[in-house]
Amino acid sequence: MLKLDYRDVSSRLRQIARNGYRLSDVIACRLLRRPPRYLPAVVLFITYRCNLRCKMCGVCELNAPVDDSPELSLEECKAVVRSAVKLGATLLVISGGEALLRPDVLFETIRYAGDSAIAVHLCTNGVFLDADNVHRLAASGVNTVSISIESPIREIHDALRGVGSFDSAVEGVKLLRALAPSVQVGISSVITAKNFRGMSGMVAFAESLGVHQVKFAPIHTNLLHRRKHFDSYGELIFGTEDLEELDSEVKKLAEATAQSKLRTSSPMFLSKITRLYRNPPSFPCYAGYAVCVVNPKGKVAPCSDLDGVQSIRDMPLEEIWRSKEFQALRAKVRHCQSACWDTLNAEMSLRLRPRSIVADIGQTWKDIAFYFKEDDR
Repeated sequence: MLKLDYRDVSSRLRQIARNGYRLSDVIACRLLRRPPRYLPAVVLFITYRCNLRCKMCGVCELNAPVDDSPELSLEECKAVVRSAVKLGATLLVISGGEALLRPDVLFETIRYAGDSAIAVHLCTNGVFLDADNVHRLAASGVNTVSISIESPIREIHDALRGVGSFDSAVEGVKLLRALAPSVQVGISSVITAKNFRGMSGMVAFAESLGVHQVKFAPIHTNLLHRRKHFDSYGELIFGTEDLEELDSEVKKLAEATAQSKLRTSSPMFLSKITRLYRNPPSFPCYAGYAVCVVNPKGKVAPCSDLDGVQSIRDMPLEEIWRSKEFQALRAKVRHCQSACWDTLNAEMSLRLRPRSIVADIGQTWKDIAFYFKEDDR
């Protein structure tokens, strides 16, 4: 007989209740074209610096010397958290670059957010996940960590991210599972023309590592990568001749995820990956309504495809969120024609469609268990 964990069920129901009204406000405000009262999630980039030079990533191009101001300090990151609390946020995503290059800011920001009842998700390439950093992450109270792994085959991953990075990432996953069992662990993979064959094998590989989630995103030339010269992608971009085979591989991936107990990308998201390179799917985007991004210099934007015009160094995030300047950026989102099918904006927006709220309740239930699982410590 299935043993029901009433504590877990109660926790998930509390999160649904906590977020339900806020998301209703977000949906209504997008429809009415006015600033939402709430901001459910904040993405905070604490640095664009990175220890790797991944072939599909354009973040390092964002580190061009166009702004010589310093990166956000710990106190400024805490100010973002305080504003997020005022706006009713329940999730803080911390990313980079490589966020673990700023341990002085990272661990205390996580702790501060947790003390403020905001769940924290960390994105990392995994190279710096040694025993000391894993212990510090667990002690800080981080809820979830996602590690980038591009293939179950070492040579393919290393060709994309750098020699030795596969072993470091896998070891980081193992250390998290062994030393920080309360932390939910995920794997993130970017589907490119160099690793898409056999991508379904990532599901079994993720299961073998004992993680809780595995997610997939097609390679992009916009968002954080929009300043990367197209020619720099080399042979990573799909050509017309690849798309029939990509269709087949994505179907195999969808079948593998459907048979797995891992939390993963939604069936709808996976089914439209190939369309990104044929006739990009369109959808009502909730960037700037359900989420915003804060860059390492404090500029605030709806998503990484837009440049922010206001900084948290000049006014609090809650004032920026309700300002006419930020509302003008929301108007740009509404008219955005950028080819976008990523695990943040696209997945989030798919879930917020009225017909999906009920239809995808099972997927949402699983996601709540991943991002908002209560600590047993």
